[in-house]
Amino acid sequence: MAEEKEFLGTGKGRMWTYLIMLGLLIVGALVANLVFSNPGAAKHGVKTFLGLPSYALVAVTFLIGTIVFWLGLKMETDWPEAIGAFLIAGSVAALEIIIGWNHFQVAGLFVVPYLLPVAVFLILLVYGVKKSV
Repeated sequence: MAEEKEFLGTGKGRMWTYLIMLGLLIVGALVANLVFSNPGAAKHGVKTFLGLPSYALVAVTFLIGTIVFWLGLKMETDWPEAIGAFLIAGSVAALEIIIGWNHFQVAGLFVVPYLLPVAVFLILLVYGVKKSV
């Protein structure tokens, strides 16, 4: 079995990987800005998803992220794993918002709800790198 020496591709593949991740980060920053600048509109803006409850969007995003991550494990390139991990971490963050940030504060630490999606993202990336070696 050959050992993988590079992460997220080489040459053109690396460029596309960084462009895709940059685009996802920009979209994420825009959505976060909209949510934090007007949380009431964000909460009422996604009351339903195709007639389903608001948590259906979280479930669909989690499912798509899981499929993309799983397919990324089957491919040589690593960017599908990163995008899948990003979608899964985003769905964890959205679920925290739906349930309520205060429910995830452990021992009064307000930072825990912010760390959960980051930890999910990093754990999935580490798992993806470990499986692709």
